[in-house]
Amino acid sequence: MITPGKDIRLTDELERQLMMQAIEEQFRFKPLEALKGLFAKLAALLPRSKVSNGQAAQTAS
Repeated sequence: MITPGKDIRLTDELERQLMMQAIEEQFRFKPLEALKGLFAKLAALLPRSKVSNGQAAQTAS
């Protein structure tokens, strides 16, 4: 995000354009973020005991 200094003034038209772009970006579908969320939810559903048993078996050998 751009953080202009205190001494910079925006014209009304430029401010409207920047606000419209920010609003459009907020509602734009982001497939990679959606997939990341899906995998996080799936990973949360997996039982943790299998992961810890696999690690314990590897370190014991």
